[in-house]
Amino acid sequence: MPSISEPTNSTAPKINHITLVRPPVISSLNSFSAPATAPLALAYLSASLLEAGFEVTPIDGVGEAIEQILVYEDPVCRVRGLKISEILERIPKKTSLIAVSCMFSQEWLFVRKIISAIKEEFPDIPVILGGEHATAIPVKVLETTPEIELCAIGEGESAIVDIARNFFATPEKVAGIVYRAPDGTIVQTPRRPRIEDLESIPRPAWDLLPLEAYLGGGYGHGINDGRSMPILATRGCPFQCAFCSSKEMWTQRYHARDPRDVVDEIEGYVGKYKIDTVEFFDLTAVVKKDWIMEFGRLLKERKLNISWSLPSGTRSEALDEEVTKLMAETNCKYLVYAAESGSPKMLEYIKKKIKLDRMLGSMRSAKRNGLSLRCNLIAGFPKETRWDTLQTIWFQMKLAIIGVDDAPIYLFSPYPGSDLFRYLQETGRIPELDDDYYRTLLCQMDLTKSSTYCENMGPRELVFYRVTGMCLFYGLSYLLRPARIFRSLKNIFVTKRTATVFEQRLVELLKTVGQIRKNQAR
Repeated sequence: MPSISEPTNSTAPKINHITLVRPPVISSLNSFSAPATAPLALAYLSASLLEAGFEVTPIDGVGEAIEQILVYEDPVCRVRGLKISEILERIPKKTSLIAVSCMFSQEWLFVRKIISAIKEEFPDIPVILGGEHATAIPVKVLETTPEIELCAIGEGESAIVDIARNFFATPEKVAGIVYRAPDGTIVQTPRRPRIEDLESIPRPAWDLLPLEAYLGGGYGHGINDGRSMPILATRGCPFQCAFCSSKEMWTQRYHARDPRDVVDEIEGYVGKYKIDTVEFFDLTAVVKKDWIMEFGRLLKERKLNISWSLPSGTRSEALDEEVTKLMAETNCKYLVYAAESGSPKMLEYIKKKIKLDRMLGSMRSAKRNGLSLRCNLIAGFPKETRWDTLQTIWFQMKLAIIGVDDAPIYLFSPYPGSDLFRYLQETGRIPELDDDYYRTLLCQMDLTKSSTYCENMGPRELVFYRVTGMCLFYGLSYLLRPARIFRSLKNIFVTKRTATVFEQRLVELLKTVGQIRKNQAR
């Protein structure tokens, strides 16, 4: 890991105990998808602090009350997990530093309420913020949220240890933070180098977290194929899509673990947690063919008898017939492609350097080898025209014909740190980062809400295209393959083991409705 400075001011107060807070899942009231996923980042940060000799209390705002779903009025949202008061109750009185994460900007309004409540309850304890939201706009966060002492920039394992050692002593020597000096000025230190040796990071401290709530409850990022464990094989993404904020968080440097180290970790989970499947949470899991081929060879060699999936989306360049055949042989159940658009003009506009024909060829290969596939699509980019959107819908129809199992259309959301976010600021479409702006970000998973940032189409028109495209895709998919109807009915209402994310989201929706009614009846 990058070097961590040693404290130099011996008279400064000592930080011995750190509380890490992962907020509950925040979604719009009518969201069709708000997956509850095991807190991989929280587990990694906890492990790094433990290895450095600190006491740590991780609070998983989702897993510690995973069946509890509440509705809030300010901001108007649905929350899965702990109430704010329950988070406060779990913070030990002895804690000397509280770190809160905010990975997605649509969560910010609720996360801000959590931070405000924490500071009111613990006025003398420093509160810091990490995650992609803090990384993208740290100065704005500090200017508008006086309860926060500093923002940590980028990946957090070495940063949280350095902050814990030096927060009171020499903050100016801690790389990769933006903090408020005693005179009120905001200071930014040089960026912390990326962690290149991923195998130097301690393995996630799952024993400190309510992991069984996820494993036993069928929760995860993709399909439900049993006790599902999250894992990271790589960090970062070498590409530069204009709608994505990942380069602010990770830069464009891409680092991969040795495949043997990844398989060793999986083998350990099989023995310790009796897992059935592994979900890779990587931004771009497959870049090099030789990596995935070696990983598959090791899986076959170890005979672990598990399934695995890539539910976050990946590139198609390395996914040829040989690769997808090996993936099928090693029981890969679910693979997600990230095409984003069916319009070549839009692909160039968003800097998505892919060839649609080549991606379709890769998908045909994957289907021949029996993999379940999803393709992520986005509509409503600022310069997108009706013709571009219709091309995306036509591409959806091609996906249905070749047998792709899921092809949702998400609506464009301008995340801080992305190129398109900066464009919208420069053109005045985002004049201010106020509460109304953050509310617009909740449209992504809500079929009743729409993006408002397209220059050529209005919000209602975008909703129409989105719903029409998804209805045509799933209608054609089931019409061409009627056996899927019976499979889906069985998976949704009987086994609860799902083969597609469409099935999984319906299972989650039914469960969510039941949980809301149960909570309201109490």
